[in-house]
Amino acid sequence: MDLRKELHITKALDSGHEVALSILLTREYVGRLFEVEVFKPSGLTDQQYNLLRILKGGPEEGYLIKELRCRMIYRFADVPRLVDRLLKLGLVEKRPCPKDRRGSRIRITAQGLALEVELRDKHAALCRHLDQCLTGPEQAALLATLEKLRDDYRSRLAGTLRPAPARKPRTKRKA
Repeated sequence: MDLRKELHITKALDSGHEVALSILLTREYVGRLFEVEVFKPSGLTDQQYNLLRILKGGPEEGYLIKELRCRMIYRFADVPRLVDRLLKLGLVEKRPCPKDRRGSRIRITAQGLALEVELRDKHAALCRHLDQCLTGPEQAALLATLEKLRDDYRSRLAGTLRPAPARKPRTKRKA
């Protein structure tokens, strides 16, 4: 369906605006498919599953939080909070890091591995379905175009992202 029809847009769109809307709407559909068919029945979120997949393929001693953060699909995910939720579910474990006493190593548990295995086939089946409507050359062209866009956006963001300013300590209010 045409993007403008689907979103009930009657006015002409600038080309960049139409590209942005098309990417965002497609991402919304893909995210919803994964949520409904893979994640929601298991009680996990897509970000939690992404973290389990990273840990499953990681080193025996696990990863530090900062190492997990740079491997996440969602670049601005709150990784410590995700780890805490997975800890409560018994899917990961946290151990002190002998080389860095400020950090902890995060590892997947046997229960986490079992859940990842359970979801892997559903995830793989849905991934295979996503590109069924595309020919081989169309897939290659789409991937190349998306990579080109990511490279451009990444370089633009690298120049605009600044560390967050330090917060002032909270003071108690007098009643």
